Amino acid sequence: MILATVALTSALLTGGHAATTAAVTSPTVHAVAIRNGVPDTTNTSGPGTTDSPNGPVWAHDNIVRDVTATPDAAGNNEWDVTVVSTGQYIAQGNPITGAAWHGTGAMAGYVQYVVSVPAGTIPSASSLPRVLPSSKHSMDIVDQLFGQPAGSPDVQQVQTGNNGAYDFVYTGIPGAPGGLYFQHS
Repeated sequence: MILATVALTSALLTGGHAATTAAVTSPTVHAVAIRNGVPDTTNTSGPGTTDSPNGPVWAHDNIVRDVTATPDAAGNNEWDVTVVSTGQYIAQGNPITGAAWHGTGAMAGYVQYVVSVPAGTIPSASSLPRVLPSSKHSMDIVDQLFGQPAGSPDVQQVQTGNNGAYDFVYTGIPGAPGGLYFQHS
């Protein structure tokens, strides 16, 4: 797990994409969208964070979301979807201590889903606007890729092992080993 995280981190921070070992079947759909001012949360609150329903906000991110959806090889109306994020955080607090701290740095990571959709439903890159509001979460983006509104009952996460798994890294964080702060499931 650690080596995979280091490899992903290296690939994402240098502008590349992590390689996958799974075979890609057609038709894979790929879309790119931009989000600015996205609230970034941590588990630690303090004078440098602000409260939100999703946890203490320590930074706001300006990110590019690179979304890839690949149909399941079994043809069972399931899709493997990965949302890769790269960009910059602008901190108001330290995510480790919650203390006030102002800094910026690179961030990168991904969220993976397996979703089930009604028969005949396919994702479309044209369903995803180039610029998204900061309030759109990763699963909202997946819903929209499949032409559905956020929270749609027609796009359901399949409850398997790593569904919803995420891994993110932030550079330049005071107090983090090597300045690298990780968030992962």
